[in-house]
Amino acid sequence: MKIRDQKNLRWVLFAAFLLTSVPVTAYMPLNTDDAGTTTKGTYQIEQFFYSLIQVGQSADNADVATSGEDYQGSGNAQAFPFTFSRGLTDNIDLQFAPTYYLQPTGAYSRIANYTLNLKWRFYGDGETGLNLALRPQLIAPASASQQEAGIGNGRFNYGLNFIASQFGENYELHFNAGYASAPYNNAYSVGLSTDARRTDLYAVSLAPVWVVSPQWKLALDAGVNTNPSATDPTLTRYALVALLYYPIKDLDVGVSYQRNANSFDVAFGGAGTYVSRLQVGVTYRF
Repeated sequence: MKIRDQKNLRWVLFAAFLLTSVPVTAYMPLNTDDAGTTTKGTYQIEQFFYSLIQVGQSADNADVATSGEDYQGSGNAQAFPFTFSRGLTDNIDLQFAPTYYLQPTGAYSRIANYTLNLKWRFYGDGETGLNLALRPQLIAPASASQQEAGIGNGRFNYGLNFIASQFGENYELHFNAGYASAPYNNAYSVGLSTDARRTDLYAVSLAPVWVVSPQWKLALDAGVNTNPSATDPTLTRYALVALLYYPIKDLDVGVSYQRNANSFDVAFGGAGTYVSRLQVGVTYRF
């Protein structure tokens, strides 16, 4: 559900649909998804903005891969991920999610990563106690120039995410475990890099959420991903803190800060090389 620079520093985002990683999630601004689904016959819109910044990287640093987005290019990035969801049944919803990139720019469309998700909650009511869900995903192929810029892959992507959620009176706990195939078009570079890359990616994540009041939630989110670089056996880690505000019943405002690094020590605030992500946006249900 991770990016590289032109000198041995590869930092690559892969969505969180494992994420994500998602890349697409239904619990933005977290990477870890929850097992809840959109109510039958209703809709949900998530419109967020994120900014990715490399920190402390040099030619001597090891690779730093990021989590929770679809950007795979070199350098910093800014984008507007958008998700539209509809409840098909009481326990199944369908999600469509493109991303509009402000940065990087070039001779290609700024819209990429057209993603289709189907979330099936097969255990629980989506609101109390233990809930279990599966979320298969398809990502449409990007153009060759988009792949070279790092904002999409040249062939179909697919994946499957397992979600477990525990809903309590004053807390929530969400666990994700996922697999994704990332079939790059090998005739073209990815994010201006021709280094060998894995097509089988795995990730696990855990997100405790504290219900501070009816209007406020505080969340932590941490996970481990397969490094997309085929030559690097290390796993990549991320840590995220998020604040969610509910001014009215059907409107959420969320902000989060995330670090990706090759160790949890750096990801949780230690000194070293990392990629930061600041994300802010709204979720509206109708």
